[in-house]
Amino acid sequence: MTTTTRPFLAALLALTLALPTNIYLIGDGIGAGIQFALFRYQQTYMGTNLITLFRDLDYVTSGILAGRSALSVLLWLGGTLLLLVAVACLVLKRHEEYETFRKPLSLLVTGAGIAYLAAVIAQYGPLFHGPAGFSVPVGVPLLLGVAWIISRGTEEENEREEDGMSCIGEDGPGKE
Repeated sequence: MTTTTRPFLAALLALTLALPTNIYLIGDGIGAGIQFALFRYQQTYMGTNLITLFRDLDYVTSGILAGRSALSVLLWLGGTLLLLVAVACLVLKRHEEYETFRKPLSLLVTGAGIAYLAAVIAQYGPLFHGPAGFSVPVGVPLLLGVAWIISRGTEEENEREEDGMSCIGEDGPGKE
């Protein structure tokens, strides 16, 4: 088997960190924002802000954010950490056979999508609407799509699996 690198997967994972994952409206229209994996851009009547995930975490640890908002930030942090671990996994195993880390990589990205969805539900409720405002988690379907692309493998690997030769020799099982 040949050693393969995955520039397409690297680009997809980088895209998951760069694309917006959540678009939200605060309260009765006092502000709105777009949230990415590592930061959020927010406009309110008090001005425009670029708030990093580390600043949000600082707000939680200092007690400025509490309750549902704090839980939402912690879940968001969990999702971002899962994405960063997926990127690190891809970088560290880039010279290994793709099959050895395809499933864990897919599960990490899926876990990040679920964590982001749980963060939105914690903040806005199960219908993405409540007293805190409303949210459209646009990045969750994108993350699940990336996880699906990762889990299905390449066309060459899928053809080998269909032919029954994915992890066995060319002659088939039991043939010498």
